[in-house]
Amino acid sequence: MMGTSAQSAETVPPASKAALLYRQCRNKNTMAEQRDCYPAAIRQSEVELKAAEKKERASMAELEAISPGSAEMHPVRAFDEAARAFRTFRDAESQRVLASYGSGNGGELAASETVIRMNLDRIKVLSGQTAESAP
Repeated sequence: MMGTSAQSAETVPPASKAALLYRQCRNKNTMAEQRDCYPAAIRQSEVELKAAEKKERASMAELEAISPGSAEMHPVRAFDEAARAFRTFRDAESQRVLASYGSGNGGELAASETVIRMNLDRIKVLSGQTAESAP
C-alpha cells in the first residue's frame, strides 16, 4: 500500500503557485485589483513554464543520447521548435483577445488571463497531466 500512495503523490502534484495566484486574482472584487494582481500571476506562470520546459527538454536530451532511433528524429530540436511555436501562438492569441475588446474595458485583463491559462495548460501538458483540469 505504501508504494501506491507514494506513486499517487508523484503523479498528481499539488496545485502550482501560479494556479493558486491566478484563482486569487480572478476572485478580486474589482477590475483594478485584478489589474494589479495579474502581472504577478503571469510572472509566476512563466517561471513554472520555464521549469517544466527545462525538465522536459532534459528528458528529450536523455532520450536522444540513449536511443539511436530517437536521435535520428531529433527530439531536442523538435521540443525547442514546439516551445517557440507555443509562445508565438500564445502571444498571438493574447493579442486576438485584446483586439476583440476593441476600446472597451477588460481587454487587458482578458489578455492577461489568456496568457496565464495557456501557460498553466502547457505546464500540465509537459508534466503529463491533462489540460482540462486547469483553473
